Amino acid sequence: MELMDAIKGRRSIRKFKTDPVSDKDIEILLEAARWDPSCANTQVVRWIVVRDRDTKLKLMETLSQTNPARDAMIAAPVVLAVCAERGRAGFKKGEPVTDKGDSLYMFDAALAVQNLTLMAHA
Repeated sequence: MELMDAIKGRRSIRKFKTDPVSDKDIEILLEAARWDPSCANTQVVRWIVVRDRDTKLKLMETLSQTNPARDAMIAAPVVLAVCAERGRAGFKKGEPVTDKGDSLYMFDAALAVQNLTLMAHA
């Protein structure tokens, strides 16, 4: 798949098949996410692979009651939870180097998620 086709064709999916997702496929997605650009190459993004239904239920409870992703989170065979270390992206010697303070980790996480979703679509 050409990159522009992946960018234009990617959609937010909320209905998932129940087919299992292999560890190899998860590794491929996480490898794509790992190659995201990050602030000063701090690589603050971490992933948690969730297959356990009880854990997915607990994650679902963090979403608002009206969030359409609630049902999708339970139906999906695997949930990839993105996390990021705070206090590193955009910091030098423990101090923020921009007026964004401790928010640059969110940009790094978003870039990693974009890589992952484009790879999943491809």
